[in-house]
Amino acid sequence: MRPEMQPAALQPLGFWTVRAGEAIRARTRGRLAELGVTQPEWWVLHQLSMHSSGMEENEIIAIVGPNESDESIVDAIAAGVGKGWIDRAGSRVRLTDDGADRFHAAAEVQRQLNDERRQGISDREYATTIEVLQRTITNVGGDAWHW
Repeated sequence: MRPEMQPAALQPLGFWTVRAGEAIRARTRGRLAELGVTQPEWWVLHQLSMHSSGMEENEIIAIVGPNESDESIVDAIAAGVGKGWIDRAGSRVRLTDDGADRFHAAAEVQRQLNDERRQGISDREYATTIEVLQRTITNVGGDAWHW
């Protein structure tokens, strides 16, 4: 049996943000893996889904590289090309029909995961959590941005 925890206001934010990130990442990656998609591949598919004429590879890297690393995005693009989900014309990439199908399947999984994560959490509570985390990052001299 676990001992009783301290009141939430006395607990370390860093501990809980790390644990939340680990749990969310593990759950997301596990569900996407069921579709044969890595999380970096999902990020690339998602970006390309919003640009029917495609994007420059460096644009995708600049937008989603901070989620993990630029190298992981370069690898995800290469994997997408290898899997037939992405066409490459020079430095420009775009979704193939198979890539669009894979994106739609993965997007449905992401919708399900978002619903799961937000059970019992109001939109206001969710927004407050994000805003508090953003202010905390600023307060400690950090810099973060999410598209």
